Amino acid sequence: MHIYPYLYTLSGLIVTIVFLAAAMMFRSMFMATNGKKIERYQNPRAALVVLDIQEGYSGTDGRQPVTAPPANGLIANVNRLIDFAPLAGMEVAYIRQVFSNNFFVRLHGGRRAGKVIVDRRVKLINNNDFEKNRTDAFSNRDFEQLLIHNQVNELYLTGVDAAYCVYFTALGALNRGYKVTVVTDAVASRNKMENVLKRYQRKNIGIITSGQLINRSAVQTQTIAN
Repeated sequence: MHIYPYLYTLSGLIVTIVFLAAAMMFRSMFMATNGKKIERYQNPRAALVVLDIQEGYSGTDGRQPVTAPPANGLIANVNRLIDFAPLAGMEVAYIRQVFSNNFFVRLHGGRRAGKVIVDRRVKLINNNDFEKNRTDAFSNRDFEQLLIHNQVNELYLTGVDAAYCVYFTALGALNRGYKVTVVTDAVASRNKMENVLKRYQRKNIGIITSGQLINRSAVQTQTIAN
């Protein structure tokens, strides 16, 4: 009995499985989602999105840190924006990255150790808490529906990693017709931020500081009140 045909078949199957797994990982990490264009709302709102600032990434139990040096300034700026958001009529949403425990994800460095929770230093003001397993937060349909339900047409993104999850969430938002701005002193990355910001600008992703956002929103709120 010749075993060579079986070995060829088995090796071909293994190659196919590896290829499909690699393609799925590439899709989850390096491709933004597409979706239906948002409507032209009569009374549109903005939303502050806090991405992946969670225990294990930037938190007090940093098993897999993505920010260096520690994210103390980042947390302070994010919390300042969270405090300000309700005053400016902004929705606030929290996004957490979760990983499966399969072999290919572990090769990438991802792992899930217990329940993934928002960094304990981040202020939680509502229950708009969503999980994602791709770099783009729009992979979670409940998050997308929250924005639609609240007639949001503009997003301000904060969190980590600025070169990946923040970036691909921004692209997912642009694909749906949202105006997108990244708050530069409320994001962090292991990549060089200068290069990350240039990448944003090439994709027409706006950039602003937390101070500029608060000042601009305060002026707009005051104008509407008058």
